[in-house]
Amino acid sequence: MPRFSLIVPVYKVEEYLPKCVESIRAQSCQDYELLLVDDGSPDRCPALCDAYAAQDPAHIRVIHQPNAGPGAARNRGIDEAEGDYIVFVDSDDYLSPETLEELRRAIGQTGADLYHFGAFVERNGRVIGQVREQVPVGHVTDLRQAPRYFFGTMAPWGKAYRRALFSDKSLRYPPQVRYEDIRLSVKLLARCERIVSLEGTYYHYLQREDSAMRNRNADRNAELLTAFDDILAWYRENGLFDEFRDELCALAVEHILLSATVRVLLIDPHHRLIGEFRSYVEREFPDYASNRYVAELPRARALAFRLLQKRRYGTVRLLFGLKERLGK
Repeated sequence: MPRFSLIVPVYKVEEYLPKCVESIRAQSCQDYELLLVDDGSPDRCPALCDAYAAQDPAHIRVIHQPNAGPGAARNRGIDEAEGDYIVFVDSDDYLSPETLEELRRAIGQTGADLYHFGAFVERNGRVIGQVREQVPVGHVTDLRQAPRYFFGTMAPWGKAYRRALFSDKSLRYPPQVRYEDIRLSVKLLARCERIVSLEGTYYHYLQREDSAMRNRNADRNAELLTAFDDILAWYRENGLFDEFRDELCALAVEHILLSATVRVLLIDPHHRLIGEFRSYVEREFPDYASNRYVAELPRARALAFRLLQKRRYGTVRLLFGLKERLGK
């Protein structure tokens, strides 16, 4: 049984897939299996995946399935995985060669359920930033001791999950929806008894100009409310809502009242969702404005929060539009 199962959903990435796969094959720790889940890709990706498996059958398995979206592809990988730990890698991203070795060392020392490691953000061949958790590195903890894990990246990458966490079949990515990452990530966090944030930065996240994350369709942001309905219902059903109410409130402020509202404002300042986002947060968390985490927002986010509270949408559009044009 391999130590690691690396799951790579593959769809229309023939330009990027070779770098992703080769970065995994070049790992200094070779105790892994690579599951390439071809999600019905219409380009050369299925053939590329088969060629890699033929070159390295000891490490690489290919799963072909009709197109069902990245969430369903990751779920298929989870169900097929045999390793002790699962590492998700997007097919247009890549890993530093020491990633699995550093994870193996950390696992031997701490045996945690979840490991976070940093990511470089790259665009046009250069590093433009880093993604790191706002928690002390190297400490074994859980969500109760380190609730700021709520406010880290909700993407599946940059983490290693103990596969046993997924023995609960309800802990899967919902297929064919947007915001599937946050729906599952905040549930898995609550199930982890031991979490460790590593010091190193090993993941390389490619910010593509054609990425779905840069979509200009305002209506798609509406699905974020459905995602939060799912999250809040799960925390209530599992008796965790009251314990983590402050953190869930701050999560809603960050993702709905700030990030999603700004995204929609930049597309259409008169869109109905702007009001719906505010109403949702007010209904679920009437005291959100006095939330202790909101009081600790970084300067730029705090300014945006105050402007949105005063409905100064034109100023918000001006500030964030300038930021977007400058690529910051």
